[in-house]
Amino acid sequence: MKETKLIFLHALTPVHVGTGQAVANVDLPIAREKATGFPIIPASAFKGVLRDHFAYNGTLSREELIKAFGSEPPKPGETEREPEGGDWAFTDLRILCLPVRSFYGTFAYVTCPLVLQRLKQVAQAFHAETPYATVPSVEETQVLTATKGALFRDSKVYLEELDLEAKEDVQAQQIASALAQHLFSKNGDERQAFVNRFAIVSDQVFDYLSETATEIAARVRLDDDKKTVIGGALWYEECVPAESIFYGFATHVKAVENAQASLEKLEMDACLQIGGDATIGRGICRVVIR
Repeated sequence: MKETKLIFLHALTPVHVGTGQAVANVDLPIAREKATGFPIIPASAFKGVLRDHFAYNGTLSREELIKAFGSEPPKPGETEREPEGGDWAFTDLRILCLPVRSFYGTFAYVTCPLVLQRLKQVAQAFHAETPYATVPSVEETQVLTATKGALFRDSKVYLEELDLEAKEDVQAQQIASALAQHLFSKNGDERQAFVNRFAIVSDQVFDYLSETATEIAARVRLDDDKKTVIGGALWYEECVPAESIFYGFATHVKAVENAQASLEKLEMDACLQIGGDATIGRGICRVVIR
C-alpha cells in the first residue's frame, strides 16, 4: 500500500504554464492534454516550486529534501555525481473547475462528468480518499447546480453566450459540498460561495468552454525613449483565468514501509507562484494538500 495525498490548486491570479510553441494566432499558448485538450499544469512545473517552498520555509532539512524530492543537478563548476531519486511522486495537475462568466452571479465554477469521473478514477487507483461516490449525467443543453442561488434565474443559467436549462441536483450539491470542504475547510463563507457557484455542464459544453473561456492577452515591449511599441515586439499570450481549480495527487514511489520521507510533512495550505510572468503577478496560486 502506498500513502497518497490529494492536491488542489486554486488560481488567485491568471496562470501561464506554457508549451513554448505557437498555436494558430496565440504565440504563447498554455499547456493542454493531448487527448482532451483541457488545460493542465505538468508535474514538472509544480514539483520544483514545492521543493523551493519547503527549502525556503525550513519545513524540511536538506537531507529530508533530498529524500523527498531527490538530489539537485550539479551547479556549474561542481563535480558530476550520481543522481538520487526522491520518495515523493507527483501527477500532473488536471483542470477541475473553470471559472466562466455568468449573466447572474458574476461567474460559475464549471465542471463536467468526464472531469469528475477522472478524478474519482485516479483516486481509486491510488487508494486515496474519493471526495464523492457518484457522478451525474448531464444533457447537452442542461446544467446541474448545487443550489438555486447565485446562478439560477427562471430555470435558466447563462454562461458566456450559452443559454442552458438549469436543474438543482442532489448529486451536484453533494459533490460541491465535498469539494468545498477540501478546498475551503477553514472558511465557511468561501465554502458557501463555491457551492452557490458550482455548475456541472455536459462534456461537449465543457470542451467548448475549455477553448473559449481562457484569457488571451496582447503583450508589447516599448521603446524606452519614445514610449512606442518596438517593431515586432507584439505577441499574444494565453493564461488560465483566476479562480481556476486544478487537482492532482502525491504518492510514494516506494511502499510506505520502505519510504524515507512521510507524506504527512507535505500537507499544506499556502500561496505559491507557479508558471511564467512572475514579475507581473501571474501564477499566484493557493495550494491545498491534505
